[in-house]
Formats: sequence, C-alpha cells, structure tokens
Amino acid sequence: MSQNNTYGLKSFNYLEDGEVAYNNLDTIKTTNKLDSGVYHLSYLEYPDYRVLVKCDKNTESVKKHSFPDAEKLDNLFQSFFDDKIKERILELGYYHKIGILLHGIEGTGKSTILKRYYVDAINKHDAIVFFVNDYNYLQKCWEFIMDVRAIQDNPFIVIFEELDSIFTKDGKESYLKMAMDGPMSIDNCIYMGTTNYLDRVPAAIKDRPSRFKYKFNIEGIQDETVVSNIITEIIGDIVSADELKAMVKELKGQTVDVIKHKCFDKIMNLNSHDYKKRNKIGFTN
Repeated sequence: MSQNNTYGLKSFNYLEDGEVAYNNLDTIKTTNKLDSGVYHLSYLEYPDYRVLVKCDKNTESVKKHSFPDAEKLDNLFQSFFDDKIKERILELGYYHKIGILLHGIEGTGKSTILKRYYVDAINKHDAIVFFVNDYNYLQKCWEFIMDVRAIQDNPFIVIFEELDSIFTKDGKESYLKMAMDGPMSIDNCIYMGTTNYLDRVPAAIKDRPSRFKYKFNIEGIQDETVVSNIITEIIGDIVSADELKAMVKELKGQTVDVIKHKCFDKIMNLNSHDYKKRNKIGFTN
C-alpha cells in the first residue's frame, strides 16, 4: 500500500472473501457476532440505503414497578428462559416465541416496565434487545434482525413502542403478521409492544395467540406502601412524616417516573437552611 491510499487510516476490517478493507474510522472493536445489549434500528435512505444500528448507552437504573399483573409477567419471563420448557417446545417442532403487549393510558410506566425486564434478560441470559424505531421501513429492520438470528442464537427481545402507529402505515400490518407468526418469524424471541390506544390495534394482532397472546393493562402504582418506599428511598432524609404522608396521598396511582421527579423537585427546592441541615444528600453550602 502506498502512503497516499493509507493516509488517515485508523482501522482494518478483514472480510470473509479475503479482502482487507480499511477506513478512517477509529472503531472500538470488530466482532463476528453482535454483543448482548440494546440496539435501536432505523433505516437510512439515499444515498446509504442501509439499516442504521445504534447501541443504547443509557445506563440509568430501573426501579421495580409494582402493578397488578407483575407476578404473572415475572412467571412468564421465568418460563421463557427455562431450558426444559424451551427443549420441549422445540421437540414439538414449534418456534420458542411469545408476544407480550402492555397497554394503558399515557404515563403509567409501560416503558419503565419493559426496561426492567429486558435489562434483567441481558444480565442473566445474554439477550439482545432490538427497538424497531422506523415503522416506515419495518421490513428492512426485520430483515436485519433475521440476518443476526442466522449467525447467533442469543435470546432476542424485539420491542415495538407505540405499536398502534404501525397500522397507520400501508402494508405494515401484513408484514408484522409475517414477522410474528408467518414465514419470517424467528426462534427464541420475545415480542414486546406498548400502546396507549389498545382499540387502535387490530384484533388480528392483539387477539391472536400466535402474535400478542399476553396483554397486561398497566396502571399507576396503587399500593401506598410502595409509593412511600420509593419516596423514602430518594428523599427520606429531607421530608417530615406529615410531608411524606401528603406526598403518598398525592402520588398514589402515579408512575415511578412521576414519583421520582416529584422527589427531585423537593431536592431542587431546598432552601439555604435545608442545605446546611441536611448536607448528607450531596449538596454543599
């Protein structure tokens, strides 16, 4: 190689056909399999014409969300990752896959619940999580997922947030059916969807057992003890018993996220006396 055509060279990529490609990108690493983790899929049009894969680096911790069907969902995930159950299903000649749909009004914590389950699956089972973010190119994104499945057998969790918006795109309902239980479905996969508008999801999708068999209505946290525990964990050192009681009454039925930000408001509104008196929460004079 001459000096001219290696100017700015940062990385070599060895290809299967023997070619050595190089570019000026300083890559972190090169692997022949996708690492366990969370990936967001979208599609780049002209001039790229390719699926854009972005690794999610959001490491914010997720608190357990208490909701009426939490135990059922816990058991469902536990069963899915049970090797004996998986082997039995495969022996029968079926793919090991399930569909889970979380529905409810906006702000009840559906995305928070999703995150807790998929983070747990990543940590315990090396799962790969795909967010399909571009419903206009659902087919292209799904073809990428199928390509990854062809080279590795990690458990996949495919997430469709605001599922109802898929059905505003021409032809996307038909393709979703093929992806979930048709010729393009894949093994060892959990499909998870969320919607604020269950009535906008066609019955052929939400009521078909081979698609979204399990549906959970997600409400805000109704257990006052759980609300109290969350508040106490975050700001128990800066609220009185009476203030805690009032906050619990106000926030019952809300989500973890709403409760968390109400607590942050309390922290941000500390006066100078509180700063001096309660500096253990991290503030200084």
